[in-house]
Amino acid sequence: MTRHKTFRLVVDALLMAIVLLQNILPFLGYIPLGPFSMTLIGLTVIVAGTALGPKDGMLIGGFWGLITFVRAFTWPSSPVAPLVFTNPLVSVVPRLLMGLGAGLIYLWGRNRQWPMRRAMRWAAAVAALINTLLVLGLVFFFYQTPAVATAFGAKGNQTLGYVLMLSLVTNAIPELILDVLVAPLIAAPLRKRWDKINHVMR
Repeated sequence: MTRHKTFRLVVDALLMAIVLLQNILPFLGYIPLGPFSMTLIGLTVIVAGTALGPKDGMLIGGFWGLITFVRAFTWPSSPVAPLVFTNPLVSVVPRLLMGLGAGLIYLWGRNRQWPMRRAMRWAAAVAALINTLLVLGLVFFFYQTPAVATAFGAKGNQTLGYVLMLSLVTNAIPELILDVLVAPLIAAPLRKRWDKINHVMR
């Protein structure tokens, strides 16, 4: 039991430290693209959810969301962050559900006898979509005004919906592809070690 808890604590602490560094160091967690930023931190949340489980995915996702919320007031990651991420429903909830989704989809795939990496790829894809669609959907729901659309970079008759759809193409799809390709490479060795520890305990 001690070995089990120690491994989990060490990996969670390491992933939280990585999330913190990704928020501090330029281009390690966010790549600015106009009014938006391409987010790389979701990859760390997916690794937590698939390597350790839904609870750990939620822990790391919630930690990222909390940092996003605080940064929106103190050190925004993009021009739109102070406008939307000061709302915890936008900054925290999607990150929590992203980690939860990654863990649950991975377990679902494994219960269907999928190979580990296949289950991780599906988990990464679903988790990335959860975060993206919730963030963009909540922004559209809460901030549907011409003034906010302009702040998001809308020009002329462009609406907030148009700008968010543009973000879906330019930011969300590359993020999803990156997560699907990279997450299993990092998470698989951790998951094998985690499964081995659990097997020894039985």
